[in-house]
Amino acid sequence: MLISNFAAWNGALAEAMAAVGTPEFPDRLEDLLRIVLDFDILMVFGYRGVGRPIVHFHNIRDLRAGTVIDAYVAGPYLLDPFYAAATSPGVEGVRRLRDMAPDQFYSSEYFRQHYALTGIRDEVGIICRPAQDHGVVLSFTRPFSAPAFGQRDLRSVHGAAPVVRPLLENHLNRAATAMRLDQPPADAINLTLTRMTDGLLTPREIEITSLILRGHSTMSIAEQLGIVEGTVKIHRKNIYHKLGISSQAELFGTFIRQLSL
Repeated sequence: MLISNFAAWNGALAEAMAAVGTPEFPDRLEDLLRIVLDFDILMVFGYRGVGRPIVHFHNIRDLRAGTVIDAYVAGPYLLDPFYAAATSPGVEGVRRLRDMAPDQFYSSEYFRQHYALTGIRDEVGIICRPAQDHGVVLSFTRPFSAPAFGQRDLRSVHGAAPVVRPLLENHLNRAATAMRLDQPPADAINLTLTRMTDGLLTPREIEITSLILRGHSTMSIAEQLGIVEGTVKIHRKNIYHKLGISSQAELFGTFIRQLSL
């Protein structure tokens, strides 16, 4: 980790440690992280299965929270690569959005109709495990007016993570009780699609629809499922026909409306 002011880091770390389990912890954690990294938004979401994310805290002070936080929690979170990572038990540590995203993520309807509206250019997260059955993502973002996170930034995050992770996990274990939820289903997106399509689609078509919504291309879907691209195209055509739609935008809209029911 590149720290130009070691005394400042130690002082901020001591304050963050003293604030664990108190309402002051989010501000002290932000102060600590700003010593090693320039960022815009800091936010912490807890995930466990199909339930809506728990917004542990964030630093958004204005109406922008309506798009970045409220709209996200209303349903699009199911298509977020960070959600997929946090609900995969073996995944933890530092992750960058652009490294996790499917090959067509940046042209997906999730990106166009939600993520692009947030004003976020780049995002890096630290995936934590306060308990075995759920994940928490502490993420930092930069706006379009700032440069993307570079290798030096990523080295700083990797360097800070061994300290930040236990701090956050201890804080959440002391202060948060909202993560005590029922056992989640195996795949929240597939469950929602099954409910949405009410038996119209086969299990394979549900699987392909889920990958389409996440931002996978025809080639990527074929690789994921071990089938040829022509078969994926046939499935996609049948899915659109059965649902009475003609575009991914309509598919995304139908999916989001189902989440609001």
